[in-house]
Amino acid sequence: MSIRYRLTEVKDNISSKPKKGYYAQVVTKGTIDTQTLCKQIASCCALSTADMTAAIIALSQQLTEFLLDGYNVNIEGIGTFSLSAESKVVEKKTDIRAQSVKVKNINFRSAVSLKKAMTKSKFIREQYK
Repeated sequence: MSIRYRLTEVKDNISSKPKKGYYAQVVTKGTIDTQTLCKQIASCCALSTADMTAAIIALSQQLTEFLLDGYNVNIEGIGTFSLSAESKVVEKKTDIRAQSVKVKNINFRSAVSLKKAMTKSKFIREQYK
């Protein structure tokens, strides 16, 4: 297993002496959809593809419900999902009502074990055409 990367040029136009350089950027092979993921998991355990699909659908529904109820959701070995809020800035606390607060983002913080597993990654540079 290896991860492809390309070098992408970056220009620093802010400093008095503009500099340019390069940074590594991951080149994805594509996106694994739910069906492919379920088939792969089913091939590694006693659950069928249909069982896995049902479990992932239920996971998605329950994740939504718990987030809407104000909980963070930690999936062991994967990470924690949480919400962030946004509202306009006001001078007095009494000027903000619940109706003006909105979900800004769904945040994800990877599990330490998942991040640690990524330290085994091997990178190969994309071939130029």
